[in-house]
Amino acid sequence: MTARNNLSAFILLIALLLGLVSAAPSPAGPKHYSELQFDRQVTWPEPDVLTFRLDNGVRFFLVEDHELPLVEVSVSIRAGEWLVPEGKEGLARICAETMRSGGTEKHPPDILNRLLADKAAVMETDFGFISGSASMNVLSEDFQKLLPVFVELLYQPAFPEDKITLAKQQLNTEISRRNDSQKEIAFRVFRKLIYGGDAVYARVPEYETVAAVNRSDLLDFHEQAFQGGNLLVGIVGDVNPSAIRSLLESEFAVFPRASDRRISLPPVEVEPERSFHVAPKSDVNQSFILMGHLGGRRQNPDYAALQVMNTILSGGFSGRMFQRVRTEMGLAYSVFGRYDCHYFYPGMFFVGLQTGTSTSAEAVAAVRHELERLQEGVTREELDQAKDQFFNSLVFRYDRPEEILERRMHYAYRDMAPDSFHKLTEAIRQVSTEDVLRASRKYLQPKRLTTLGVGQKDELKKQFQELGPVVVMELEPSSAKTSNSGGSAAGE
Repeated sequence: MTARNNLSAFILLIALLLGLVSAAPSPAGPKHYSELQFDRQVTWPEPDVLTFRLDNGVRFFLVEDHELPLVEVSVSIRAGEWLVPEGKEGLARICAETMRSGGTEKHPPDILNRLLADKAAVMETDFGFISGSASMNVLSEDFQKLLPVFVELLYQPAFPEDKITLAKQQLNTEISRRNDSQKEIAFRVFRKLIYGGDAVYARVPEYETVAAVNRSDLLDFHEQAFQGGNLLVGIVGDVNPSAIRSLLESEFAVFPRASDRRISLPPVEVEPERSFHVAPKSDVNQSFILMGHLGGRRQNPDYAALQVMNTILSGGFSGRMFQRVRTEMGLAYSVFGRYDCHYFYPGMFFVGLQTGTSTSAEAVAAVRHELERLQEGVTREELDQAKDQFFNSLVFRYDRPEEILERRMHYAYRDMAPDSFHKLTEAIRQVSTEDVLRASRKYLQPKRLTTLGVGQKDELKKQFQELGPVVVMELEPSSAKTSNSGGSAAGE
């Protein structure tokens, strides 16, 4: 057979095969992506957590993870700025900074820094409003050697005067620059409007409160904070939890015995009312606007419905605020917001946006309209999309052992049940469109919004006066004062 005949036979064979394939019935399947079906009953990995408690009250949460030769220690401290007496604002921040920078008597700053650098290890301390934290990241081979140093840093910090002075200077520098950012001005002033200017939730460091802090204050605060019942210790990494238990017990036994501290905070006494405020910032050509009122508590039985409502209202690109105010109306460079629920005190409900100065009033009206429209109902498609967004995000939020441990400690700090996360996911699955409608009508008050704009004072004042009386906030580097301008709304 010639080469030409061979080629002809090969072509004929291919043609016959293609014919057979085309004649075979097509397998049934979705014609469009919207017809795809997925199993929504997703289960999330839960590593074993060894928990135990010492006689002095320290609680431990241990997770084994041998993927890398590393150990991460995280300590939650039941203390924070809420413990600081009035007139000493900034004390907790200075304490955290000086604990780490000042080292201990046995390990002064230079020696401690050199030791950590040689071992490629990290130790940090911090205090926020409602809690403090300390952490150590270390190679597993150095864990037993450096854990005593870490505990020493927490238990016996030196608080040298030169490091206290440096920490105060750094905080004063932050105060001097805190009006550089529109966003920072907006949230600082907005918290005062929502919680009340003198409320513990809205206090901020000032030059005079930083100057009032001394070493004796730091020692007193440290003594209050670092007691056994205030400490939750999480350890995750390349360790055998059972094998290191005796080491942990011997090291953390040094902290004084104490019962778990109750975090008791005063009620918020400010009632929501419709008001308009302007905080001047002359070096910008756009407005940063916050609108809202007091939010809620994590214990609220409607918490799951509120989370779904949050996503429908402002859950990224698919949220109503983004779609309507930014995409359709073109009124905002960015738009965001949420109904926050804290465990120990009420959160804030807010919607924020950046818009052109000349369109500020129009943007405010558009936000209010969207809030009112939410109280008319949501669609089944919006509900399903919001739930999918929540569950899909869990793949990235809780896919590592350290993140799961952090979640477990988050609930333990609040004395919530260990299965609170699973109860929340199940509750969100059960949320209906009627639940979202009921929550929006019960908890949102679009006719009683506090509105704050940061930007060009005269133009913003002119814009807001179309909507109601305006209060102009006169900002200084160290404080925020108010003066009435065209209205009777109360200032700070």
